[in-house]
Amino acid sequence: MKNRRHLSRLGLGLVVAALGAAPAHAATKPVNTSMCNTTPVFSQPFLSWQDTNSYTLVPGQTADSFSGAGWVLSGGAKIVSATLADGMTGSVLDMPAGAQAVSPTICVESDYPDARMMVSNLSGSNSGKMDFAVSYAGTNTATTPQQTGTFKTTGNQGVRGGWLLSQPADMQPGTAPGWQPMQITLTQSGPKKSEFQIYNLYVDPRSSW
Repeated sequence: MKNRRHLSRLGLGLVVAALGAAPAHAATKPVNTSMCNTTPVFSQPFLSWQDTNSYTLVPGQTADSFSGAGWVLSGGAKIVSATLADGMTGSVLDMPAGAQAVSPTICVESDYPDARMMVSNLSGSNSGKMDFAVSYAGTNTATTPQQTGTFKTTGNQGVRGGWLLSQPADMQPGTAPGWQPMQITLTQSGPKKSEFQIYNLYVDPRSSW
């Protein structure tokens, strides 16, 4: 099994509240996993934040660039250019209040426990929050995403241009072996003037590779 290395708790000003204690998503009907035929590419994107775990990018991105390919954006969600944590310019997902972004299908296994991303709160206050939800094919979450975490910040109080590394969000995969097709839904549920930006949304990898 993959060594459970300690995850960094850096990034003051950003917290994630896990919702629900449980829940492996048990498939209630047969699931087509034919799309799960690509070997994931792993890296250590958060080394400078003292997180030595390996991760794989959620589709619709390259490292330090959120293209949005395959994502469904609504409520004002859009791709914009921004200065990243390292001072370079890249594409990010901009989420005003009421915005929603649904990822393409991702294939995970039971040992994909967490997701992390770079987050910036453009509101400059503690207003706004980013809800994180998961939908697993063949389960009751397939049409009703299950919220598993909420990211909140106290404004741009982090180092590196206001960008903070999120705490791990719970992916809550099922315990059965094999691939589990799923999607991530991000919703910005803060007040009218709140606005978030994100990039580098990664998920923790399977146990052996």
